[in-house]
Amino acid sequence: MVSDYLVQHPSGPFFELSESEFDEASRKFPELLAPTDIDYIDRTGTASIQVGKDAYFHNQTILSQFERLFQLIKFKTEFEGHDIHIIVDNARTHSAKSHSVTDFGKSIGTR
Repeated sequence: MVSDYLVQHPSGPFFELSESEFDEASRKFPELLAPTDIDYIDRTGTASIQVGKDAYFHNQTILSQFERLFQLIKFKTEFEGHDIHIIVDNARTHSAKSHSVTDFGKSIGTR
């Protein structure tokens, strides 16, 4: 599973800092270099997990990922002077209700 930030900007389509931008960010926020339970792609807020092996993306994981984005985004020089809007698609990864295959008809109009 991957949780990523898409960018509507010529520098996009994904949010990433240059090496010099990340060096500056990590000087101000040394925790960006600290190991976490979340696998981040270098110089980004992009997080990934291996389903069944790593921790699950739960509320605290997502909040940590946003905190990282907010720390990084102010160092993206190409974004200076831009208004930044963040739109979140919180697509569910699990159904709220379990379904049985026997609940569905085998042909049109049967259920």
